[in-house]
Amino acid sequence: MSQGEGTGRRQTERGQAEAWGVPLVTVHCTPCGASYLVAGSAAPAHCPFCLQGLVEVEPGASGAGMPEQALPYRFSEADLRQAFERWVAGVWFRPHDMRASVLAERACRYLLPLWLVDGQVQGVWEAEVGFDYQVVSHQDRYSERAGWRSQEVAETRVRWEPRAGRLIRNYENVAAPALTDHRAVMSRLGRYDLDQRIAYSPDLLVDAVVRVPSLDPEAAWPGAEAALNRAVEAECLQATGADHIRTFALQAEYGSLNWTLLLLPTYLTWYREGGQIWPLLANGQTGRVSGARRASARRAGTVSAVLGLLALLLFVVGGLGAALSPLLPPLVVLAGAALPLGLLLALLAPVPAIAVWVFNRRSTAAEDRSP
Repeated sequence: MSQGEGTGRRQTERGQAEAWGVPLVTVHCTPCGASYLVAGSAAPAHCPFCLQGLVEVEPGASGAGMPEQALPYRFSEADLRQAFERWVAGVWFRPHDMRASVLAERACRYLLPLWLVDGQVQGVWEAEVGFDYQVVSHQDRYSERAGWRSQEVAETRVRWEPRAGRLIRNYENVAAPALTDHRAVMSRLGRYDLDQRIAYSPDLLVDAVVRVPSLDPEAAWPGAEAALNRAVEAECLQATGADHIRTFALQAEYGSLNWTLLLLPTYLTWYREGGQIWPLLANGQTGRVSGARRASARRAGTVSAVLGLLALLLFVVGGLGAALSPLLPPLVVLAGAALPLGLLLALLAPVPAIAVWVFNRRSTAAEDRSP
């Protein structure tokens, strides 16, 4: 490393320390493309998220500007362990790693970025709004006991009417993505209560890894604009007093934009199965756990093999009993019991291995379908 590169790295680290309140370095994972801020003394060897690729220190990267707000963690260690216990429940032949105590012990704090946007929207809108109303009709029904009877039936219908208007509104703390994979990650973690925000403190970074935003405000603006438009649509629906809205169109100008970086509390842990590491995410507010649930094919295969050997042993015992029964007639009873039991175990032997194969196939398919 040249003297200029060393100086640039020290200046970057000093800038991050001044912004975040603690000395940090930026590391990058090439396989998954994510970058992270971590304490220099605790830089991981592997990517904290995919747990597969080796991370590289980025001496020239500035990471992200200091966050102004964060959501606090609401789950204690005991609560987190209970959340993992609920998640692993129902998995037969669990891998040795898939234990709530192990998952909780490995869990690290994983902070995700989110933009909050304040801004003014000025423009004109038009839409169709729908009002629910009841229509009462009568239907004739026949029963053997009462014969024909007319029954009153109420049906809800929607009356659609055009509406248009002009508005000038200020909106605060409208959430916008700070990550390119924001939608996929949030679909796994579920909702956060953004009203629980607190001021950022360096204490939040203790034993934590921070995901660096992959979208700066300019790149995040399309998502912020869509979020502001949804807020306008909801307010227009409320202003009309309607029950539904459709074909909403807005022509607007946006001003006085202010961007705030918010950190979302998440836990990251993992387990190993089939020679692969499987990462899990847990919402730090609600405790919702997300990740592929994989049963142990090795353990299921062992059980199937044991059942198969027992079946073979019973067939041998039953065959010998049948062969020796002319000499020792009581062996007929042994053969009569061993052979059917051996047949039953032979039929049951492949069930554990097949059941685990089907379970893992469905689990992988469900994970692939997640956005």
